[in-house]
Amino acid sequence: MPSVKHFFDPRPLDTPEITIRGVGVNETMPPAFIRRPRGKPDWMFMLFCDPVDLADDRGAVRPCPANTMIVRAPGQPQGYGAADRKWKHSWIHCDGRFVRRLMRQLQLPRSPPILHANPDAAEQHLLAIHDELTGQERPDPRIVCNLLENWLRRVRRRMDRSEAPSVVPRRFLDAKQYLDRHFAEPVRLRDLAGRLDMTEQHLCKCFSGYFGVSPKHYIIRLRIHYATQLLGDDSLSVTQVAEMAGYSDLYQFSRLFKKHTGVSPSAMRRSGGR
Repeated sequence: MPSVKHFFDPRPLDTPEITIRGVGVNETMPPAFIRRPRGKPDWMFMLFCDPVDLADDRGAVRPCPANTMIVRAPGQPQGYGAADRKWKHSWIHCDGRFVRRLMRQLQLPRSPPILHANPDAAEQHLLAIHDELTGQERPDPRIVCNLLENWLRRVRRRMDRSEAPSVVPRRFLDAKQYLDRHFAEPVRLRDLAGRLDMTEQHLCKCFSGYFGVSPKHYIIRLRIHYATQLLGDDSLSVTQVAEMAGYSDLYQFSRLFKKHTGVSPSAMRRSGGR
């Protein structure tokens, strides 16, 4: 997945309707637990791509699964992260009359966290916001407002429809476990669906609902993560890394790797995997 982090100074949008202070997409953080007892002066919307620990307003910390989202109002205490491992998150800091009106309308919870949020939707909308802010001489506030609203309305709709219940049926856990073990092998979703006695369409729809990502993209994530680890071994060529991660086509591997990490495999190797 793309890696984008940008705190803006000066801010490309700083109007009474909307102000954007920063945007991050799949930003990798070092092992750390961040505490801000007084919060921040603006609204924060943050989705965690990995399991993390979260603190409530009283400071009590509890573990939360990947694809958990939090909403924090200006001045609301914040506590999040993982002290023993790297973790990734996507986020936006913003404020203004539009943001406050939208929050009154949608009533997204500021506590507890929102479970089973959709990471692909967060990536899609936050990348589009980042592109508008950095790719235009004069970013259009209406475009940015629309993108932010569309993302948060999708979050609200997902909550209202209860598309991802807290109890995942055994066969979908089995499907995920199978992909965890065999992601580097040729995986045919039709065959996996047949093993579970369901159609491929049903498998993909329910898997996305329960885990917040399609089976296809879940396989890609596992492969890219594995390839990133393998690139730390200088005795392996990039071609060997690609094959070990499940890609016989070096061009396809390089293209997907750069799309999902923001850098080429060779650049990742030079950076030491950071």
